[in-house]
Amino acid sequence: MKKLLLLALVMTLSITMSVARDKKVDNVKTTTFVADIHCENCSIKVMNNVPALGKGIKDVAVDVAQKTITVTYDATKNNDDNIVKGLKSLNVNAKPTSRAATPRADARKKMNVLTSLSNNSQHVSPLP
Repeated sequence: MKKLLLLALVMTLSITMSVARDKKVDNVKTTTFVADIHCENCSIKVMNNVPALGKGIKDVAVDVAQKTITVTYDATKNNDDNIVKGLKSLNVNAKPTSRAATPRADARKKMNVLTSLSNNSQHVSPLP
């Protein structure tokens, strides 16, 4: 009986932890900001002052050539407006792009292009 009770307790805890982990993943958001960064020094300034962007920051990537800053953060602790204010405090003007591209969205776009190409292609017989 004790083993059965212990087994039920372990199963309940593992299910609870699994649900809690899934909720954390749903709160993570990635936004790409178009910024007025000009050089590597601008990039270094942003990367050395990540806490200025606010709480919940998970990852920051700066692309000087594209003039973009990509921020991954916990949406329950931060938002785009706070990150823009944090960048402004570093003398970096930025605004979020209309829709940040995600790997899943990019894969979907590629799949749609391939599907439309295969549907629109004409059958060409090989030369004799």
